[in-house]
Amino acid sequence: MEKVRITEFADPVCTWCWGSSPVTRAIEYRYNGMVEIEYSMSVLIDNIRTFNNRRLQIGGEEIEIKNRRIIEHWLEASTTHGMPVEKNHFHLFSDEHLSTAPQCRAYITARMYDTKSNGNKIEHNRAKRYLRRIQECTACEAMQTCDYDILSDIAATEGYEPAKFKVMMRSGDVTRQFEKERLAALRYGVDTTPTYIIRYKDKEEIIRGYTPYIEMEKLITRITNGKIVPDTDSASNKGKHLAATCKNIHNFISHYKSTYPAEIAAAFGLIRKEGHSALNIESYESLPDLLEKLIKEKSITITPKANSFMIYSTENELNETQKKERHYAGYF
Repeated sequence: MEKVRITEFADPVCTWCWGSSPVTRAIEYRYNGMVEIEYSMSVLIDNIRTFNNRRLQIGGEEIEIKNRRIIEHWLEASTTHGMPVEKNHFHLFSDEHLSTAPQCRAYITARMYDTKSNGNKIEHNRAKRYLRRIQECTACEAMQTCDYDILSDIAATEGYEPAKFKVMMRSGDVTRQFEKERLAALRYGVDTTPTYIIRYKDKEEIIRGYTPYIEMEKLITRITNGKIVPDTDSASNKGKHLAATCKNIHNFISHYKSTYPAEIAAAFGLIRKEGHSALNIESYESLPDLLEKLIKEKSITITPKANSFMIYSTENELNETQKKERHYAGYF
């Protein structure tokens, strides 16, 4: 059966792209390989000095004031989308770091690096993991990800050779691909991130801005005339992985290595309690009890992460950041 292919025009720094992770992970999980998601870079901020957004009241201020207004917006947005944001030490833009182009070029570099290293076979998952780490380092760890040195250091945590990666980020090949993706964004009239292009056979639809999972599901059903639907039949063997059980949730966490409450909730269709922030474990029906059982089994660890909580399996090898977090938090 032909798959649905989704292209997300994104910027690694965009809070609503970061906040769409529960949606894209839920799509990958619930559609069981029948929907493929790829990313095309669309620069959010070419130059912070000239960046102007009236809705967010970001205009002609000094760069430090813009930094402050940006993090205020991110914190407000996080209560809706559920992905964590670190307000302390946030200093993304400066006179030396004016644009989000480096983060976009870094993700393109990861894709091209894998293509050249694997005989033209792109290792999508590693590049996607790197994109997520850029997002996580920017949003949750307040790192200066506009800096090419830092981007190459982050790449090393995913197994890329940092010196080679740093050279590639500024190469002509990456520049040409970057411009190609920027032109594609112009062609589709992308004026906000994320913007999605959903394709199935000869059909194509565009959806702009942050879109909850349920709306994406409706669109996929419509564009495929109901031929591709999420795997929700819990009575069949095929659908049993969608039940919110300890085993299934642990498998989900292990697959992604680390995750956040909003991502688990989206994948398993857990309802958020009315009036509760999307950031908290207690906000979702049945999630606290399920995670408590896994903690008692020593299957997972939960640690504070910015204004939320990171959840990861004890079976996975930890990166240095996670090791420090586990040492700090221990088992609950």
